[in-house]
Order: sequence, then structure tokens, then C-alpha cells
Amino acid sequence: MQIAKTVGCILIILSSTLMGFYCSSELKSRIEDLKELRKIIMLLKGDIRYCNTPLPEAINAIAKRHDGNFKDFLVRVSKKLNERSGNTFSQIWKEAVENELHMTSLTKKDKYQMIKFGEHLGYLDKEMQLNTLDLYLVQLDEELRGLTSNVKEKTYLYNSLGIMAGIFISIVLA
Repeated sequence: MQIAKTVGCILIILSSTLMGFYCSSELKSRIEDLKELRKIIMLLKGDIRYCNTPLPEAINAIAKRHDGNFKDFLVRVSKKLNERSGNTFSQIWKEAVENELHMTSLTKKDKYQMIKFGEHLGYLDKEMQLNTLDLYLVQLDEELRGLTSNVKEKTYLYNSLGIMAGIFISIVLA
């Protein structure tokens, strides 16, 4: 009976510790995903501003040369835009955000902001598209600044809380 309690306590501590490490790695992954998204938006802005590329062609070009977590998202948006099925850009963008970004570490808030960004991007002239891109880049920069300013503290906190929660639960149950 004592061996079963000991093994149970070890498993509880191990699982809660792993949960803490998982939460801290998710935070780091979210930061990397937001940086990657920022890079994509910068490429899109460059294609529109300096090459005078229309939005569907710019997304298609980025989808072809980009490798990362957003590859499937970009390919889907590009494919749907090329189909010319009658859907608006914002509908295509929203559908792609909802269906293709589940493997990223983006939060619901991040995805909501992406959907709002897509609503304002697709139907405007070149200058307004560039202004929309600039606004979204500012929002991404603020989000990244807020996350990176305290990432060390939060990862330490998540890791410590995971370990301490496991020890606390083991003591309570033992």
C-alpha cells in the first residue's frame, strides 16, 4: 500500500511539473508565432507597397516562399482567392484563420485580431491597405513587447507552480 502511495505521489508531481513546463513552452511558442506572423505581414506590406502587387498575388507569392506554422494558412487563403468562388476576402480570411491555425500557439484573442484585420484589409485601395497593415503591425509589436518583457518571470512562475502544485496535491492526498 505504501509503494502505491509513493508511486502515485511521484506521478502527480511529475504530471503537474510537466504541465508547468508545457505552459511555459506554450508562451514561448506564442511569441515565436507572433514574430512569424509579423514577418509575414511585413512581407505582405513590402509586396503591396514596393512591387504594386495586388493582394491576392502578394499572398500567393508569400505562400510559395514561406515555410513555417502559417504555410497552410497562406496556401489556403491563396487557393480560395484564386478559385474566385464569390466569397469576399474577409470571409476567406476568417475561414482560414478558424480552420488552419489550430496547430499554432495563438490565443483566441490573437485569432480574433487576425479576423478583424482581414475584415479591414480586403476591400480597400492600396493606401488604405498599407495603413491597415501598419496598424496591425503596431498591434503585433505592442503584444510582442508585452509578452517578451516578462517572459522569463512567467516561465519561471509556470515551472515553479507546476512543481509546487504537484507537491501540495501529493501532501494533501497522502
